[in-house]
Amino acid sequence: MLGILLLVIGCYASAALLVHVIFRFSRGGGRAASHYIFIGDQRQRNMEWHLRTLHSFSRWMGKSIALTVIDRGLNEESRAIVERWNYSGKKVTLHDMGSSWSPADAAEAEGNGEASQMMWQLKAQGIIRESEQAVLIDLQNPADLSKMPF
Repeated sequence: MLGILLLVIGCYASAALLVHVIFRFSRGGGRAASHYIFIGDQRQRNMEWHLRTLHSFSRWMGKSIALTVIDRGLNEESRAIVERWNYSGKKVTLHDMGSSWSPADAAEAEGNGEASQMMWQLKAQGIIRESEQAVLIDLQNPADLSKMPF
């Protein structure tokens, strides 16, 4: 009697394990990961808040994200925030665009397509992969903050 009970419990446990394994493998291949690209400059004050809310939201929803911060003249405090996040195990990439993108270009980027040019440039440099859904967010532009998932 006890042997039959253990056999039934073992069948249920193996069926549950099989369902979890199939779900895990089928889910990983079809969905693209989100890659958020923050554009920060020397006036940035809320970068850590945006990083925290985005990571907690992705953890809560169970979605994997990649995060890149583009340096357009970040101050030392903002750089320290990104380095602290990398040290704590959360993958945040800091990318310096150099002289190819100046802070004055941010206001006119939406109007003349320079934001899409920047996305192509990041894809060409290998920062954004083809399988990722990239979202470009200028932290100084309130209209871009609506692109955040929360």
